[in-house]
Amino acid sequence: MANSRKSRSPNNPAEVHRAFERALRGFLARVCVSAVCSDMRESNGPVNVGIAFSGGLDSTVLLHLASRFEQGSQGRPVRFHAFHVNHGLSPNADAWEAHCAAVADRAGMHYASSRVAVPRNSGDGMEQAARIARYAALGELCRGGGIGLLLTAHHQDDQAETVLLQLVRGAGLRGISGMADFQPGHELLGPGVALGRPLLQITRAALERVLAESGLPLIHDESNHDTLIRRNAVRHAIAPVVEAHFPGFASLLSRTAVHAQTATVLLQELAEIDHASCMLGEAGGALAVGGLRQLSPPRFDNLLRYWLHRHGVRLPSTARLAEIRGQMLGAESDMHPYFEFDKLTLHRIADRLELHPKLGLPPSNPIDVEWHGEAEIAVPSWRGRLHFDQTSGAGLARESVLNRPLTLRPRAGQERLKLALNRPSKSLKSLFQEAEIAPWRRAWLPLAYLDSELVFVAGLGMDARRLQASPGVVLRWQPDTA
Repeated sequence: MANSRKSRSPNNPAEVHRAFERALRGFLARVCVSAVCSDMRESNGPVNVGIAFSGGLDSTVLLHLASRFEQGSQGRPVRFHAFHVNHGLSPNADAWEAHCAAVADRAGMHYASSRVAVPRNSGDGMEQAARIARYAALGELCRGGGIGLLLTAHHQDDQAETVLLQLVRGAGLRGISGMADFQPGHELLGPGVALGRPLLQITRAALERVLAESGLPLIHDESNHDTLIRRNAVRHAIAPVVEAHFPGFASLLSRTAVHAQTATVLLQELAEIDHASCMLGEAGGALAVGGLRQLSPPRFDNLLRYWLHRHGVRLPSTARLAEIRGQMLGAESDMHPYFEFDKLTLHRIADRLELHPKLGLPPSNPIDVEWHGEAEIAVPSWRGRLHFDQTSGAGLARESVLNRPLTLRPRAGQERLKLALNRPSKSLKSLFQEAEIAPWRRAWLPLAYLDSELVFVAGLGMDARRLQASPGVVLRWQPDTA
């Protein structure tokens, strides 16, 4: 019975106030010990906290709870800031903005607003595009005010709706995990702002009771009743039917979300273990195919999702993951399958997987680079840097390179390079194949000419026949996207 009472959602206004204060104090403690906001760690003044304030039921109650919050003698004072985002999608948008300013003023709370233009043809749909624009604006408002914690008014019914939506979409564990109560970082808010949802265990009905007690006015967004919007369809058409047959289902689905969050954490930890065992190089920029082949298909998929997510890639579907797994693990080492994502391409190169930005076409015309003794020269058009390394061994004579044009060109065909005096010259194609450099990468490796003679090929090295000075200068190429 004690556990049952402890897990019960707050029901009356007093319980809601106490639950909000416990949650907020927990968020403040977590933010203050993290690297999110130096203002919270280093200053002895008030802690600044933002509130996403739309003027509807949920955010109005959140603002009311915040205005009554007392940190207590053991904590620093908290200064709340109400932030409103005007999407301009409703003819009432300006009136709502004025309403929110007035409510915040009566609560004695600092207020700021931002107007955003929601793209209508972004490919994300209007609802998602508005969400992206809203979070970006809220993140900017927080950073502009030195605020490291933003509160939103998502509640238990919102969580249940999110889980239902993800279930019918066939989402995996990450999807049905719903919303976390606290996130040190949120990709849509941008850097330096943590996100807290202090009402996530509180029902909409309980918030309505708090509003009735407070007597605060609120706005009614007409779009909230548009059942063509999927979340509204769940709220008005599906959730009432489920509630009729399974009373209190929102609490149960919230519990499911917590279980899924726990499982997601375990999968993340497993992915980190597998990533450490399969990665090549300290930066983890490549994965060894040999190590990947030791993993079961679900474990491979879990690692690949983790790796792609680390690089900011939108996660592929289950079907596409299976296709990637089959081609990347099944290809011979001299094959180079690849998969394109938003801004990156996944390549199989010899016995490793690598992610590289989409580069497009390299320069087609020669580019002259003049060296004046610096250690390196950036060549943006070739997406790289040409280094001039001083060597005690054989190299180009310094005076032959200094203050003279060095011409960078793309391959024209038939070029040959002699990498060592005791080895024959070979075609660049043969040398690239021996070095296991994939065809797509070869196009972005320039050839360097001095006095019309080929002296260096990026990715391969110097022509040994041109290294006649000791000490000398040796060229080296560093791709920006390596």
